[in-house]
Amino acid sequence: MRKTEGSPLPFGAAAKERKVNFSVQVPMGKTCELLLYREGNTKPEVCFDMPEEEGIGEVRFLSVEEIDPEKYEYNFLIDGKVCTDPYAKEIAGREVFGKRQNDDKHGVRAKIQVSDYDWGEDRPIRHPWNEVVSYSIHVRGFTKHSSSKVLHRGTYQGVIEKIPYLKELGVNQIQCMPIYEFDECAKTKINYWGYGPAFYFAPKEAYSSDGCAVRELKDMVKACHKADIEVVLEMPFAAGISEQEAAECLRFYMMEYHVDGFVEESSLSASSTPLSKSIFADCSAVSASEMASS
Repeated sequence: MRKTEGSPLPFGAAAKERKVNFSVQVPMGKTCELLLYREGNTKPEVCFDMPEEEGIGEVRFLSVEEIDPEKYEYNFLIDGKVCTDPYAKEIAGREVFGKRQNDDKHGVRAKIQVSDYDWGEDRPIRHPWNEVVSYSIHVRGFTKHSSSKVLHRGTYQGVIEKIPYLKELGVNQIQCMPIYEFDECAKTKINYWGYGPAFYFAPKEAYSSDGCAVRELKDMVKACHKADIEVVLEMPFAAGISEQEAAECLRFYMMEYHVDGFVEESSLSASSTPLSKSIFADCSAVSASEMASS
């Protein structure tokens, strides 16, 4: 593999065949390197320098050619500290819920997502608001107990298995508590619910039944849509997330996962209610237009 000139946008890792573009925001005056790991390994195999003079402002970027994106994971080394990409679309190293990380600074890594999912004729449903019968669920808690009588307990697949039950109740929308990659072991007590800092672009790996949260969340949305059930996500962004990042994240879930909407109560600003409304309106308008033309 070899380093070539990249693009500042989009942020994160963007794969196209055997070429991957990497872009990350780094404060001025700090060093930055790209660390590439073989899938499942915690020791970097290749490092590429991302010098400030090759970036634009606070954005560092490069492309790596002759790489199989599905066989590599990555982090950034910023001023000597290993940092996982906040724009990561999938995370490695948190496959087991409630398992505390050891002191390995390379234990959590970003996966390089390759978009090849077959959505068929799936489209968001858009039930009239006055006809919505909504049911709030915690993806893990909804089916984790044996009384759920599902095969894949505590997972996105488990939710799929409970769709007949939801239909019996007359439900036509589910609101999912946080399904993004949060660290439930960040503090002394387990953060079961998922509110707080997280990798917002990445679905939670511990909620998948086979270690592929990206595909399984898409399967869940697709199955719900087939049953005429909307999927709405709670996205309570923590303090420090910019309006731009929040908007990009919501738009990403609408385009990549075909979700139908969001419950958004965050600490984006002192006036978070009107701000969240404007972000949602912007994302909905753009995504609806993009999906109609796809």
